Amino acid sequence: MSMEFLNLTFGQFVAIFGVVGAFSVALYLLDRTRRKQVVSTLRFWVEPGKAAPVTRRSRIQQPLSLLLQLLGMLLLLLAIAEFQFGGSRNARRDHVLVLDTSAWMGAGLPNRANATFMDVARASALGWLRAVPSADRVLVVRADALATPATAWELDRRNVARAILESQPGATALNLSQSLQFASQMQRGSGSLPGEIVYAGPGRISTREANNMSLPKIPAFRVLAVDDNIENSGLRSVGARRSATDNGTWDVLVRARNYGKAPKLVNVTLNFGHIPQGSRPIELAPGEEKEVAFNVHTRAAGILEARLYPKDTFPADNYAALELPELRSLHVIVYSDQPEALRPALASDSRVAAEFRRTVQYVPEAASDKDQGSLVILQHFRPETRPQGNVLWIDPPPDKPPVAIQSRVEHPEGLRWEPDQPLTAGLRARDVQIDAASVFAPSPKDIRLAEVNGGPIMVANVSSDGKSRSVVMGFDPFAGAMRYELTTPLLLANVLRWVAPDVFRDVDVGTQSAGAVAMPFANRDGGAVEVITDSGANLPFNVRDKSVEFFAGESARVRVITGNSERVYSLTLPEMWDVKWTPPANVRRGIPAWNDSIRRNRDWWPFLAVLGALVLIGEWVAYGRYSPVRLRVVKSDLERAA
Repeated sequence: MSMEFLNLTFGQFVAIFGVVGAFSVALYLLDRTRRKQVVSTLRFWVEPGKAAPVTRRSRIQQPLSLLLQLLGMLLLLLAIAEFQFGGSRNARRDHVLVLDTSAWMGAGLPNRANATFMDVARASALGWLRAVPSADRVLVVRADALATPATAWELDRRNVARAILESQPGATALNLSQSLQFASQMQRGSGSLPGEIVYAGPGRISTREANNMSLPKIPAFRVLAVDDNIENSGLRSVGARRSATDNGTWDVLVRARNYGKAPKLVNVTLNFGHIPQGSRPIELAPGEEKEVAFNVHTRAAGILEARLYPKDTFPADNYAALELPELRSLHVIVYSDQPEALRPALASDSRVAAEFRRTVQYVPEAASDKDQGSLVILQHFRPETRPQGNVLWIDPPPDKPPVAIQSRVEHPEGLRWEPDQPLTAGLRARDVQIDAASVFAPSPKDIRLAEVNGGPIMVANVSSDGKSRSVVMGFDPFAGAMRYELTTPLLLANVLRWVAPDVFRDVDVGTQSAGAVAMPFANRDGGAVEVITDSGANLPFNVRDKSVEFFAGESARVRVITGNSERVYSLTLPEMWDVKWTPPANVRRGIPAWNDSIRRNRDWWPFLAVLGALVLIGEWVAYGRYSPVRLRVVKSDLERAA
């Protein structure tokens, strides 16, 4: 078995003990001190003024006393040098403290003002830290949805204590499996013998993690449990979607949950711009979630606030706010002498504000680029002054058409829609019956959208500055048999969406918790997916199982754009737990006691110091000036002299 001195080298230890031992032996061999003499007659009294005789001893009269003093000083010097068995590898162990910093740690204690679960966990962690041997190293890991090291491998307890005291609750829920696996990996790669892995917290996790719990094999696992048996209810999410029937209305859905063990009656209130929008009572059973619906009538942008009453010890999930965007609409001006076929198609969407005029009422200023949010539809009509801005031409006359007409075809055959174009998204039918169509001779800048055997019959164009767009149809989809086809409304919807994508984008606004977010979607139009924060940064994401998955570790506002739909997430609610984790029965619990295995047979210096002090005290009692041994010797000398 190897031995080691932590504070001194072996050479320093031998040198110091040699000096101390030589000095002690010299004191026993050379005695120059004046001592009190007990004599039976004045004949043995030294005359005043004369120096006391100095006796140089050739041998030590009390060898056992010297050995006891040398042994005591040896033990004290071993304590100072921190003598240990087993060498440095066996002496030092590396411990990992996994400190729970999930959002739930911000909940308050019911019987202590301004105290939270985080305060209890920090106090328990500091108590455990005081029990760790001074030669061991400690690594602090803050655990919420991610495991984040707060320190390196530290011997300095002040740095470890500072990291514990600076730990604060985050915005996400605890991922216990990931945190313990990370701690185990760090411990295996430290290069020393593994010590304890300690978890400090209440152990609240999600249902998904509880069903797939995979804890690593930890030889020494300790749990510093935090009692969190309190009643709490909170908001889980708040979502708002533009109404499908009324363009000036938002459909709002609020979801709340009871986390406690007793039934609870709560009230959900909704405000928009500090104006009350309604209140709904909800009766929640233990562990139950319920939804309540509201209607908010507004077209303006503003802040929608949801509150849950009565308040409890965890106020973070009693309030949620989300920003509603402005409800825009597309102003459409239709110039037609037969508007009856177009009117139902445009009136079916509340986001379209259609205005129908006769061709004789054409005013160029109404379709100028001053109204950039408008669309002009010209059906069988070509005005003398061509409109500026966005224009849809439906079967224009051959007199000065917007695109040169090559020929006119009756009942064309071989209809083909150009793929990978926004204007032809969802159009697959090839047996559509068209009464008549003009075949165009487009320029290289024109976008071909539909063709027959004779050539293109539908083209599009974008201005050089990108501010105006035009679509030219060489046929009338609202006439003849084609008006009964599903292709006709899809074609018009694609034109409207291409002209004003921001207006026709399906916008959902929601407030939910930070952390991992999975948004279901079906990318029918094959558009690109973007996940963008308010600062313009792109978040990494995955598309899996018909959903967009991304992670936000803190409160943020994130926009997810998928083709023609957009969902805005206000990630301001704390991510909450579902179930409580039960530690295995064989784990260590609580702060280590004085005889706990973490302290046992590790630090020898306190025992060496106490033993050395006892040896020196025993030597002084046995061989000191007033010791019983010395008094018996003096008494015997006096008796012989008498």
